Amino acid sequence: QSRTITKIPRWRRSRLTAAATIVGGVLLAGAGSAAAVTFFSSSDVASALPGSAAVFAGTNPACATSDHVTFQCTLQSAPRNDTLVSYVGSRETFQDASGDVAGGCVGQDVAGLVWTCYAGQSAVDHGILSAALLGQHVGGPVSG
Repeated sequence: QSRTITKIPRWRRSRLTAAATIVGGVLLAGAGSAAAVTFFSSSDVASALPGSAAVFAGTNPACATSDHVTFQCTLQSAPRNDTLVSYVGSRETFQDASGDVAGGCVGQDVAGLVWTCYAGQSAVDHGILSAALLGQHVGGPVSG
């Protein structure tokens, strides 16, 4: 049996190489994003809240979690904000130790003592912050 070898034209090879490079780059970027997901403990989130949003300053939060994504946080003292009548549904972000937006919290009671916080993509999924804000460097307490 004789075998016929067909050469791929140079222009087609360069396009295939370019397409493979682009696909590879996208896959690597996705892997980098997945690797950037941080593991948060309850104490990480509790200590992050006062330095992340002005509403949490001086409140001494304590948080609990079973999955390291959703955190139930209770503040020892109410937020010092006389402008809000109710904190129910109020949304605030929190930052990681580097000052990057790492998640967000939703107020659960009128006094602002109980918050449910979500880390990473879960905060986006719950409508607390946009995907574009997640991971952005803020570097200090945010108010408003």
